[in-house]
Amino acid sequence: MAEPSLQQFGKYVLVSKIAAGGMAVTYRARLTGAAGVTKPCVIKQILPHFVDDHDFVEMFISEARVAAGLTHGNIAQIFDFGEVDGQYFIAMELVHGQPLSKVLRRASRAGVGFLPQPLALHIASKLCEGLDYAHRHVGEDGQTLGLVHRDVSPDNVLISYEGEVKVIDFGIAKATSAVEAKTSPGTLKGKYPYFSPEQARGQQDLDARTDVYAAGIVLYEMLCGRRPFEGEFVTVLPRIIDGDCLPPSAVNPGVGEELEQIVAHAMAVDRDARYQTAKDLSESLVEMLYRDTPRFTPTMLSQLMTYLFAEELAAEGRKVELPPSFKDQLAAWQSPSSEPSQGRARLPSSNGRSSSPGNPAVVRPSSPGVARPSSPGVRSPGTPALRPASDGAARRNSTTQATAVRRTTGTRRVTTPGSTREATGVGRRPLPPELPPEPDTDSGMEPTAMPRSPATFAAPRDTPVETAAALQTETGPEDQAAPRVRTSVDDVREKLAAEAAERERKRVKQVRSLSMGVFAAALALIFIGVALRFIFPPETVDELAGDAAILWITSKPEGAAIVVNGRPAGKTPNRVVGADVRTPHTIVITKPGYRAWTRRFSPNQAEYHLKAELELAPASAQAASVITTALLPDAGEPDAGSTVAAAALDAGAAGDAGDAGADPTTDAGTAVAAAPGDAGDDSELTGKDREMRVVDYPTRLLVLRPMYNALPLPEYPTATIDVSPGAAYSVWTEGSAAFAEGDGVASGTLVYFAEGDLPADSAVGFVSAAPRTLKGAKKLHFFALDDTGPEDNRGSIRVHLRQSAYIPPRSVLFEPQKNAVQVKPQHQMLLRGLNPRSTYLFTVRDDFAEVKGGTQGRIRTVLCVEKGPSQEAVRRTHRLFEAGKRYQVSGVKDLRCVFPDLSLGDNQGAIDFDIVDVTNMSRKERAEALRGANRSER
Repeated sequence: MAEPSLQQFGKYVLVSKIAAGGMAVTYRARLTGAAGVTKPCVIKQILPHFVDDHDFVEMFISEARVAAGLTHGNIAQIFDFGEVDGQYFIAMELVHGQPLSKVLRRASRAGVGFLPQPLALHIASKLCEGLDYAHRHVGEDGQTLGLVHRDVSPDNVLISYEGEVKVIDFGIAKATSAVEAKTSPGTLKGKYPYFSPEQARGQQDLDARTDVYAAGIVLYEMLCGRRPFEGEFVTVLPRIIDGDCLPPSAVNPGVGEELEQIVAHAMAVDRDARYQTAKDLSESLVEMLYRDTPRFTPTMLSQLMTYLFAEELAAEGRKVELPPSFKDQLAAWQSPSSEPSQGRARLPSSNGRSSSPGNPAVVRPSSPGVARPSSPGVRSPGTPALRPASDGAARRNSTTQATAVRRTTGTRRVTTPGSTREATGVGRRPLPPELPPEPDTDSGMEPTAMPRSPATFAAPRDTPVETAAALQTETGPEDQAAPRVRTSVDDVREKLAAEAAERERKRVKQVRSLSMGVFAAALALIFIGVALRFIFPPETVDELAGDAAILWITSKPEGAAIVVNGRPAGKTPNRVVGADVRTPHTIVITKPGYRAWTRRFSPNQAEYHLKAELELAPASAQAASVITTALLPDAGEPDAGSTVAAAALDAGAAGDAGDAGADPTTDAGTAVAAAPGDAGDDSELTGKDREMRVVDYPTRLLVLRPMYNALPLPEYPTATIDVSPGAAYSVWTEGSAAFAEGDGVASGTLVYFAEGDLPADSAVGFVSAAPRTLKGAKKLHFFALDDTGPEDNRGSIRVHLRQSAYIPPRSVLFEPQKNAVQVKPQHQMLLRGLNPRSTYLFTVRDDFAEVKGGTQGRIRTVLCVEKGPSQEAVRRTHRLFEAGKRYQVSGVKDLRCVFPDLSLGDNQGAIDFDIVDVTNMSRKERAEALRGANRSER
């Protein structure tokens, strides 16, 4: 076969035709520069019938000028545009790769039915980064241009063989839609399965959120091997408007709940409920990608492209090599957990088999934000894109040029199917040259069928799908108005309007019926209220509301000490009168040689019975009880076990027993004696305060209370910085600081506390040299706990915060001499006397503790720092102990714990630590010592 002839086009040489659509023809071209240097490129020629429209030409030039100013790694660069012999063109970068639509088809043929999730997340995130750059692009006057793509689809996303992702055709869709709206009113053009709901409704005020929706459609298609909306235009349009599609997990069971929520958020029908920027969607995808696949690299995408298009690369003379590890990765992608699809993924049925047209699938309920499909919306892949006309005449398809008439000033132009030239009032305009097309390597033909064929390149593909309109032409004189065009969209809109009117009529009827019912119920309630007032006078009602419950408390064995809301209440069996039925209470029952029994409850009846089944404590705990009893002064209590258990009370409910002014702490005589040499740590504490803030080992139970052991950060000089609550920040540290003498004691890790509308558990954490993402905060505090004083502190740590790749990062300096927190004794819990040579298991009970009011105030973590027998043994980083988990502690002498907080007035509840010395225990003995606790091993 002879080498194809070349066509000169201005300073370019057209080599071969790549694609043709309703707006332009795309060629692979070559630009020859000085000294014979050549540069491959892509030329997109605008079709003549668009060029004759003055408004289109002006908008095309304006949009092309803007698009040429876009310079981003994920956008195909436009480096030239202009006119040659009356034909407008765009010259753009030639991406050596394939469009995403072809990648999906080829992957399906290769047995990879669903694109692997890491690759799908990576491609979608890069697509969103390119879109976000264009959305935020500013002009020469410094004002945002408001650029919107309007035609995001797999055809307009290119994947290079090197794993690059690039978006094409920015600005072209806007110019095209402008002239189409004028020449064919009511006709929708474009890839309608990727329309956003506002596009489907015909709105003109499109913004960046339209592209975010289309990016969500592309992500759905990569994950599921099929588009969420498929079928005829008239069927698909109302489904798009209603968000009526299958959730991704119903098509691909491998899609998790979190990823499904991201897709649903991007595809929200209400654009105010979507991701407001493409950057927000990209950040969510990147965070999930590198959290679930931390070793992911873009090389994996390059390897998949090499595997799928090995024939094309070989035909170009390139060496095709894949590492052995890729075959294992490919086998995992092709595992039965992701059933391969044929072209489009089949819907999973309830028995695990794929569905067929004769055996429809039964799918699980969809997730929030994605509606289940109605029966008209479920169509087979072979369903044609257009439906027949209602009058029986066949409608035209997207590639047929039907006869259209347009009147101009003094000129009449008729476009006839099959014509080669177009008559206009100013002369004849040539059509694009006919060149041999590029080899179709995706149709099953071997690429070697054409000797010396040029390299296969991906290029911008203009493949809009025109929705054919049923023309109803009204004959009349030449001076009458142009023929009115009635489209299938009009039918759909009329149908939707009728349905909306019917819904409104039903709503009015229901509101009227409901109003009558509410009125009747209100009259009945008024009558009942008046009757109750006569039957029960107000003083009687108040007397009943203030009745207190009676608590009957027993235990097995009997004789155990009872403490209710921090106050002794005798021994079992016993009766406690006066418990308020409207508030929760905390009760602790203890007996020497047995484990403490704790319960938090609210009496819901006049008499409430509690029976405690006490468990025998291990030998080590019994010995600790004896030692503690020996250290305690004789306060006249008949049972020392109740004295030790008093430390486990929820003192925040002390006022619930009826005396709001009483001190919730236990008697001063029950305080545990301080160990010699440590008196300086708690010299500021009185006997009552020491019991809540200092505990000496041995003890089996350590109670931490937010009302006594919280750290009010406004009273300490932390390093702070104000941030925006609506933004997400990537935070990391640079440098290190030491808080003790000696080598190897420096660390680059700090504790952060986030002010804002955040859950209490999310407000505290660690930040280090590895970046982490923080959201929803309005102010950040960075600090570290130090118990040796600022004299031996040295170094510095700079905390960096990056909001976006396009916004310069901010930073705040942490200086250990100024910002290290020297915790006051009244703001901490100090556990002293641990043996550094012993190993302990700390089991954190999932009790109730709050650091602020509301649903977000409950806290299940506490910040602790360990201290060893020497300065070098001090732990370099702090620890967060979490409720419901178990931790191993060794080499520790003292343990300091705090709840970072802003205000202590709304704190209540407690978190308990079970402490067991397991140094000389066997595994069986260790399990027996911790039996009965609902905890998980860490």
